[in-house]
Amino acid sequence: MSAPNVDFPALWKKIEEILAAPSTDGGWFLNILPLVLSLTGLNWAFLTELLTGDADHYAILAECPQVPTLDTRQSFNAGLAGLVHAKLQPLALPNLNPNDDLSAIFHPGDPLKKASSFYGWPLIYKQVPWGSLILVGIKGQVISPDKLQFLESLTLRLSAQLQQEKLFGRIQELNCLDPQTGLPHRSHFLERLDRQIEITLVKKKALILAVMGVSGLGRHAVTQGQAATKSLLRSLSLLLLQNSEDSWELGHISYGIFAISVPDQDEPALDKAILMLKKRLIDIFGQSGFSYHEARVVCPEDGTKPEALLEAGLTSLAEAAG
Repeated sequence: MSAPNVDFPALWKKIEEILAAPSTDGGWFLNILPLVLSLTGLNWAFLTELLTGDADHYAILAECPQVPTLDTRQSFNAGLAGLVHAKLQPLALPNLNPNDDLSAIFHPGDPLKKASSFYGWPLIYKQVPWGSLILVGIKGQVISPDKLQFLESLTLRLSAQLQQEKLFGRIQELNCLDPQTGLPHRSHFLERLDRQIEITLVKKKALILAVMGVSGLGRHAVTQGQAATKSLLRSLSLLLLQNSEDSWELGHISYGIFAISVPDQDEPALDKAILMLKKRLIDIFGQSGFSYHEARVVCPEDGTKPEALLEAGLTSLAEAAG
């Protein structure tokens, strides 16, 4: 791999320095993309990511230079970039027909109307896709074979970097879990709910938030001990997790108060999960050893911000408890 005007080892060293540096000013990707453009001579570079809980869209994580009128959330079913995400295969089109609908990079009518060349690589590491690297030219630039080989290696490196960061994020997330239940505590649940609401509003769907209160835990702690009650809370949390879908968000809001947010089409499955919880409570306490109250609110009708939606649910729960 060599070229008279490119020092590939020096370029790779620079990339590794960027990836190893502390993430500041928006992340390492903002420093990687200008290097890629400088190498290729193309006009735009994009780094995208797949979205957890949304099988229909991906997000533009970074872009260079910025295209202010381009939506950060895009559909798999539109444009050449969507084709890369959907098929998880590299796509190189040095010559685009601007009159062809397929030549739209992100969606028909997107702002990159002068695009005349397109290159896209899915970012996959150990068979797990994370997103893509997308390059676009407006002057019919063609990337030479040696540079293409370098970019193929770069996409593997970026894929590994993204997976590593995701794993670190999961480790850090453990610090956001309520020690009594192992579920996200209130503030972390609100962060996750915020992302879920964002996806719901983009899809123009509805989101159900169920807030459940279990009383009688204090008496259980007095008679059985704190350790037994903590074990009980964890078993209830595990039961909810075992009966939940990947797209749901669960949290322990305060002592004995749980919250589950689900897409509206999953309400029958939510009913089943809550029924299992109530059966477990009856098995443990009997019919009269506890009280259970529940309230449900809906986004967007009852709120489009996580704090407002949760407060609406807690208010309804208090009213239900009388």
